[in-house]
Amino acid sequence: MDSSLKDSWVAKLELNFSKSKSKTFLSKRKHVGPLTIQRPFYPEDGVCHLYLLHPPGGVVGGDQLTLDVKTDINSNALITTPGATKIYRSGNGRHSTINQNFIISQDSSLEWLPMETIIFPGAQSKIFTKFSLTGNAKIAAWEVQCLGRPAIDESFDSGSLKFNLELWRDGIPVLLDKIKVDQFNLNNVVGLRGYPVFGTFLISNVNESVLALIRDELVSNEEYISAVTRIEGVAIIRCLGNKAHLIQDLFRKIWQKTRPIVFDRVTVSPRIWAT
Repeated sequence: MDSSLKDSWVAKLELNFSKSKSKTFLSKRKHVGPLTIQRPFYPEDGVCHLYLLHPPGGVVGGDQLTLDVKTDINSNALITTPGATKIYRSGNGRHSTINQNFIISQDSSLEWLPMETIIFPGAQSKIFTKFSLTGNAKIAAWEVQCLGRPAIDESFDSGSLKFNLELWRDGIPVLLDKIKVDQFNLNNVVGLRGYPVFGTFLISNVNESVLALIRDELVSNEEYISAVTRIEGVAIIRCLGNKAHLIQDLFRKIWQKTRPIVFDRVTVSPRIWAT
């Protein structure tokens, strides 16, 4: 192993969901290192609920995490996390890297609904997330990033972050979103505007009536601002806020209202959300 990685986690997790006669099941699970899952849950018919477990203690400089997820035709999966992901200060200028790749096949669906990522001051990290849809595949996917710990007035006053979020359908890009964050651009009026928390929520296969439902939930006040746009049938919801739970609550409310229409199934929240 490279000597620069000897004190770092190098972890990879591959998951494949397939459809049996009665339900979606985890047909492949391959992992290297501490990135793993809890056993699947089935709180609703036909949908596999899965809890992703990140390395113990969080992510530090030099860590390399890779998550590859694929849904086969007619399968339906929901993935969340039991707690926030933490990215800690990087030492010796080493970056941590998180690569997340999701392939959603024709006639299948994926709901990627993790808890927030808390990024501590001094972190050096690159986070890449890519969703690749085929045909009429459906997704509901959000990511919420919290810079520092606003609850104790801790700000992201050092470090450097690069985020890359992509959505493709049939090999054609729908969204290519890149953002670089450091202490010099936190207050940029065309960037984060001084807010320590930002989130993006993608919902595919959205028509005008669903878009109207989403807009009904969006508000702007002293705590957060939000907006939505639609590109190629995909609703892109963005939010800036002072607290992570406000954005999480907003995204969950939108998911609960739109799921019966977009996914044609009643809303059944992951059990872990109630704990």
